[in-house]
Amino acid sequence: ETPEIPEAQDPFSKQVAITIALLAVIIAVVENKGDNAKTDAIIKTSEAANRWGYYQSKSIKQNLYETELEVLSHLKNAVPLEGVEASARRIALTASIDKANATAKRYDSEKGDIKKEAEQFEAAAEANGKINDRCDHAALALQIAVVICSVAILSRWRLFWYIGLGLGLAGTLIGISAFRL
Repeated sequence: ETPEIPEAQDPFSKQVAITIALLAVIIAVVENKGDNAKTDAIIKTSEAANRWGYYQSKSIKQNLYETELEVLSHLKNAVPLEGVEASARRIALTASIDKANATAKRYDSEKGDIKKEAEQFEAAAEANGKINDRCDHAALALQIAVVICSVAILSRWRLFWYIGLGLGLAGTLIGISAFRL
C-alpha cells in the first residue's frame, strides 16, 4: 500500500513545500547536466587515448623507416663504386632510401595532426569534467537546502526556511554557472 501524503495545513508549510518541490526540479536539471557532462568527459578521454595510441603507432612506424634508412645508407656505402651490377644496386638502394625517407617524413607530418586532435579531445574532456564538478557542487548545495527546508516544516522556524532559500539560491547560481562553462 502506498502511504498517504499529508496535506500541508498552514500557509508556511505550503510555502516551504513549494520551495522543496522547486528545489527538487532544479536538482534534477543540474544533476542531468552533470551526468551528461561526465559521460561526455569519459567519451572524450577515450577518444584522446585512441588518438594517442594512433600517434604512438605512427611514431613506431616512423622509427622503423628511419632505422631502415640507416641500414640502407650503410648498404649503399658498402656497394663497390664500379661495375654494372654495382651501379644497378646503387640505383635500387637510392630508390629504396628515397621511398623510406618520404614515408618517414609522411608519418612525422601525420603525427602532428593526430597530436592536435588528441589535445583537442583532452581539452574537451577537461572542460566537461569542470562542468560535472560544478554541477556536483550545485547539487550538494541544493540537496542540503531541501533538508534544511524540511527541518523548517518540522520545527516551524522561518529561519531554517530562509537558510534553505539562501542555500537553494546559491546552488541554483552555481548550477547556472555550469551551463555557462
